[in-house]
Amino acid sequence: MPDFADDPTTELERKARALSFTAFAESVTYMILFTFWIIVPNTAGKAITGSVHGMVWLTFCAMAIMITPEMKWSWKYTIAVIVLGPIGGIMVWDRIRREGVPTTPRVA
Repeated sequence: MPDFADDPTTELERKARALSFTAFAESVTYMILFTFWIIVPNTAGKAITGSVHGMVWLTFCAMAIMITPEMKWSWKYTIAVIVLGPIGGIMVWDRIRREGVPTTPRVA
């Protein structure tokens, strides 16, 4: 019995779509945090946005680590996108948008 009867996409495609959204959100929340931190210093805005960005970043890191073997990405790429922060988020978002998910099954 399929989990999503009306959805023809695979589980990996659904995971990649969620990661793509999270990667983009990570970059956006960083830009908002940067605004409150450097451009228009605001302690309350920085505290609230920093908390939200931290949660989104941790989610992005966990999702990127978990999907790496299935997407056939190298661990060097995954470490790079985590270390690069908002640039890494855009890298993941763009790579999923351009390449999609691999069509051949993963060999265990």
